[in-house]
Amino acid sequence: MPRKIAKLKANKTVLLVVEGPTERTYFLDVKANTRIPGVTVIPKLSKHSDLSTVLKTAITEFDSGAYDSVWCVFDRDTIVANGMSKTIAKQYEDAKDRGIRFADSMPAFEIWFLLHYDTPNMYYRTQDGVIDDLKKYIPDYSKNQEWLSSAKLYSKLKPYFDNAMNGAENLNKRMAESGNPKASSCNVNKLFEDLQRQYVRS
Repeated sequence: MPRKIAKLKANKTVLLVVEGPTERTYFLDVKANTRIPGVTVIPKLSKHSDLSTVLKTAITEFDSGAYDSVWCVFDRDTIVANGMSKTIAKQYEDAKDRGIRFADSMPAFEIWFLLHYDTPNMYYRTQDGVIDDLKKYIPDYSKNQEWLSSAKLYSKLKPYFDNAMNGAENLNKRMAESGNPKASSCNVNKLFEDLQRQYVRS
């Protein structure tokens, strides 16, 4: 009987709609330095950084049928502080109903970077507090586009990647147990888990 040859599933394209250059630059580094056979990752910067535009972009791209899956990457600080308008709440539910997924962070994406080194504080008033803690480990950290491009943060942080994955899970459990949406949280790990699951041998 002929030996069964393992075959890769057809190539999948994953779109990441991100709200800012920090996220886009990071995921461009992921794309350049991580090869997931059968998966193409495309980070797309939203025209505007507000959640409404991020969601609108994600829905439009999803409905185009050009991608196998679509993720939104955004900060939750503004949502938690101001709540969701009826328009944004509807967009959020429309996106969720389509199967669009969310890699959100509270208060900001930098909490994902910090998780590579340490467990974040329970609460931060602003993203500046997260950045202050992050600078204990990356003293020259900056949101300046030139610095972000040269820093290659995914490559720099990769040795501590498992810390971040485990830390995000524990952080989210802590937030859930607290019952307080203002508590620190991060769902970027779920995005990476999904990318890893995309590569399956049959």
